[in-house]
Amino acid sequence: MITLAPKVLSQVCNSVQKIQAVKSLHSVSGTFDLIAIIEAPSISELDQLVDQLGMIDGVEHTLSSIILSTRFSR
Repeated sequence: MITLAPKVLSQVCNSVQKIQAVKSLHSVSGTFDLIAIIEAPSISELDQLVDQLGMIDGVEHTLSSIILSTRFSR
């Protein structure tokens, strides 16, 4: 989950799109502005990717959650 500075949505989306491990990016309502779905082969690589997202200009805050299992997908 990603919180953005004002008026940087397009710039941040373009930067995130260049990260191949980000499989999808969703605009959301509420406390956060975006949710990025990331696939990484290890926790250490996931940690590096989260750091990379946090260093993008305009990203103010990130919060990570790991999907433990998928109950269903349509």
